[in-house]
Amino acid sequence: MEHFEIIVDSKGRITRRESYDLEFKQSFHLGDSLIDYIRTLVGMANNRGGRIVFGIQDSPREPIGLANDKFDTFDSTKLNSVLLEYFSSDISYKIQGFEWRGKQFGEIQVHEATTKPIICRKVNGKVLREGAIYYRYRGETKEIRYSELSSILETEREKEKLLWMKHIEKIGSVGPSHIHILDTAHGELSVGNNTILIDSSVIDQIKFIREGQFVEKDGAPALKLVGEVSGVLDSDKVIYAESAYPYSPSHMHAECSINSYDFQVLSWKYKLKSCC
Repeated sequence: MEHFEIIVDSKGRITRRESYDLEFKQSFHLGDSLIDYIRTLVGMANNRGGRIVFGIQDSPREPIGLANDKFDTFDSTKLNSVLLEYFSSDISYKIQGFEWRGKQFGEIQVHEATTKPIICRKVNGKVLREGAIYYRYRGETKEIRYSELSSILETEREKEKLLWMKHIEKIGSVGPSHIHILDTAHGELSVGNNTILIDSSVIDQIKFIREGQFVEKDGAPALKLVGEVSGVLDSDKVIYAESAYPYSPSHMHAECSINSYDFQVLSWKYKLKSCC
């Protein structure tokens, strides 16, 4: 997205009005104001995306520019930490400054969320309410109405349905025996009847697996994990879950008379294996 284009009328006032994808702010502040900005950005992400432009006078709407360098020196990691503290997921945004007629302006652009809705997870005074879903309407951000929420949920169901159809088509074209499943939640790769464990430090750095990224090394097929980490599965060095954890709760009950609850407590206490 390019920066906001300032267009003024004969009186020097902004011709565009605030809408579902645009909000103006006269200045940029931190503290409670940052919470308000994030609330607006999340509301836009739950709709179709948008931007907040800083340096536009409130009334009348005139481009006066920013009075200091707070926007230019702002550390975006602060926005990230506050966002993840108060909301259920991250958003894709861009912060940039720009100049118009010798004056400095700033803007924060946000893309439409890939997975909706983004939900507030924590109270913050009168600005944020736990469990609320904020949505950007024409010129204002407020809690979502039934019709918009219903539309979001229906769209998400359709996206999930299409994704399942693509997976099934892929399995049908490749063949079930050639399909392996990577479980990033538990760090396991299912290969046939075996399960390969993947170190959590590696899982945390894997962003995605690019379709078709199979490479050849010394004539042996390997899987390339594309993201911040690239690795090769070596059948001589992998750890199989059945070897690392040969005993199930039923085994322990038979061998040691330990019931399922006690087994889970011991596993948690001594960090033997996640029971979830």
